[in-house]
Amino acid sequence: MVDGNVHGRNGRRRAGLVVIGLAALTLTACSSNSSPTPGGTTGATTSSSPSSASPSPVSPADSARQQATAAYTGMWRQMAKAGETGDWQSPELAKYATGDALGVVNRSLYTDNLNGVVTKGAPKTNPQVSKVDPEDNPTTVMISDCGDDSGWLKYKNGQLVNDTPGGRRSITAEVKKQQDGTWRVTRFAVEGVGSC
Repeated sequence: MVDGNVHGRNGRRRAGLVVIGLAALTLTACSSNSSPTPGGTTGATTSSSPSSASPSPVSPADSARQQATAAYTGMWRQMAKAGETGDWQSPELAKYATGDALGVVNRSLYTDNLNGVVTKGAPKTNPQVSKVDPEDNPTTVMISDCGDDSGWLKYKNGQLVNDTPGGRRSITAEVKKQQDGTWRVTRFAVEGVGSC
């Protein structure tokens, strides 16, 4: 940190050295010799050690599975968040769902909003990829889930609206790669309580 009371030529020289030192540290931290680690931080790469193995590249199918699953869980997370206020027009929903799926989510939230209903809590999901198509470079991923909505309930004027406490339900979803490269849920179906 530069002292605000530094005066004269020597003070400017010291301040300049501090700025140069900080710039050097920044350049070192952001240099091309650093790579992301699994925790999201950066660390220096070492190629001289024979014991250090380079991470295997992620296949297109594995990448598709990961991104499709993230879109699926993101859709439910954003639906729960929008449901807290009945915000059926939340722009966050369109980041994870499109087409029929987005229409179903928006209509459900709109109906709740119209009736003065909000949701509290969140659904629990356990998505499993059941199919990728085509297998070598997928553009469609099918997800199977046994979701639990027993902790995600509807309220009106502070009073519980749900007649039943909810429970575990079988859910299937189709997630597709979009033209911009993102993945979004395009269709989903939720079965009755006790279906899984």
